[in-house]
Amino acid sequence: MEVMRSSQEALLTIVEVLLYDPLFDWTMNPLKAFYLQHDEQQELNATLSSTIGGEDIDNHRKSSDSQTFNKVAERVLLRLQEKLKGVEEGTVLSVGGQVNLLIQQAMDPKNLSRLFPGWQAWV
Repeated sequence: MEVMRSSQEALLTIVEVLLYDPLFDWTMNPLKAFYLQHDEQQELNATLSSTIGGEDIDNHRKSSDSQTFNKVAERVLLRLQEKLKGVEEGTVLSVGGQVNLLIQQAMDPKNLSRLFPGWQAWV
């Protein structure tokens, strides 16, 4: 944890490069999922894209996707900066305190149940 805190500038630079890499799409927002699920319907309405209004709809969708991505990327970077500074739930923790908190979170049955499929209700 001490090494991560001391080299936080390098880590943040690497993460920023990955976040804004145009060749890698790591986010799935509800709007994108909606459009992926309705691809068949979009093929049926392909004539809409050929009209003047259809181009406006496509341009609006692309701009809203990029705006959503920028907001998500900013939130991710801010949270990473907080974690590297030791800020958890508004309080600044020492390195030892942050490590203890991570250990407690790792042993929390609620978190473990998300990881282990045998603890899920439908199994």
